[in-house]
Amino acid sequence: MQKSNRKLVLAAGTAAVVLAAGCGSSREQAPEPAELSSFTSAQELLAAVNGLHGCDAGTSAEPVIMAFEEISTPEYAICTDTLQVIRFASVEDRLTVTGKLAQGTENGPAGIAEGSNWYVLPLLRGPVPSEEDMRDLAYELGGRYLELPAG
Repeated sequence: MQKSNRKLVLAAGTAAVVLAAGCGSSREQAPEPAELSSFTSAQELLAAVNGLHGCDAGTSAEPVIMAFEEISTPEYAICTDTLQVIRFASVEDRLTVTGKLAQGTENGPAGIAEGSNWYVLPLLRGPVPSEEDMRDLAYELGGRYLELPAG
């Protein structure tokens, strides 16, 4: 895994997502982090996603690992081959990563579901949930949908 000032590669097996610095986001004003839901573990978040979306217990997909020096290592869990949950140790860690994602993504998803200390991230390994499904999932989990600008 390589890191420079302008680019970060997130990899899982042979799948990779590249985040590159770019233009700022033009998204609508979203709720403050204190208004968003939080989860105590990735497994609790996964159970909530499973109850709303349905997860595949037999998936063999590997999670995309986000490695940033500025944050504690997040917890990861896979819902399906194309849907992953990430739980951060703190709101501040999630905000740090959200700031990097809002700069633009290259070969990444169009958007993610985001809460106070979590993400539900579509993985581009096949058919992913629609934007409408991701928005609904975010809302049902007590979060918001975050559009990610292309890099």
